[in-house]
Amino acid sequence: MTTAELDAQDLAHAIETDQLRIHVQPQIDLSTERVVAVEGLSRWTHPALGPIPPAEFVALAESTGLIHDLGLFALRECCRIGREWRERGFDLAVAVNVSPLQLQTDRFFDELERQLGDSGLAPADLIVEVTEAERIADYGTVAGRLDIIQQWGVTVSIDDFGSGHSSIERAVAVRARELKIDRALVASGDWAQVADAVSLAHDGGMRVVAEGIETAEQLQRVREAGCDRGQGYFIARPSSPDEFIAWLQSFVG
Repeated sequence: MTTAELDAQDLAHAIETDQLRIHVQPQIDLSTERVVAVEGLSRWTHPALGPIPPAEFVALAESTGLIHDLGLFALRECCRIGREWRERGFDLAVAVNVSPLQLQTDRFFDELERQLGDSGLAPADLIVEVTEAERIADYGTVAGRLDIIQQWGVTVSIDDFGSGHSSIERAVAVRARELKIDRALVASGDWAQVADAVSLAHDGGMRVVAEGIETAEQLQRVREAGCDRGQGYFIARPSSPDEFIAWLQSFVG
């Protein structure tokens, strides 16, 4: 078997049998260099094939309808991890990626409310990252739902800015509190565009996170462009929650 031969049954089995794990990648405050949040990222290690690229299994999940089950796994684990860290004294928010397909059903919002209640995670410690915002069909309905969860205290973040999948106008329309600059725009070196995006986002009341920071120069440039937070391999690669805590303690120390 190859990764191309994986099907819905394989992914459903992986979700049911605990083959999936959440890895986390930190975000730092660019003014203080303090770690303030992590992004939760789903990882699948197949017993025969080994690690499956996330782009492949997320696409499989979306095409087969399993994105709701995959999304619930990620939401549940991120809430659990965030609550455990808070109990251990770590002041960190946790971001979870949400597909447009999830947002167009009541199920996600019902599950979000349930997971916050079951885990005990404070809504203010959760960030919902809306990926590929332009794929949302009924934007008015989704915007209303996102507004409700922000009233609970959850932060809505619009992902992928600069990749063609999202826009500042849509972020403003849903009153998002955060905009993420896509790694492709950071890699392009178009710092004038980054600075313009930051200015517009700040005017709309949003903080700005730069993704894909892979060099010291990029870190300095996004800071100069006015980004509020940074994330990328130059800061730290995704790792298991336990590995991250060990890294964090050495980072702080």
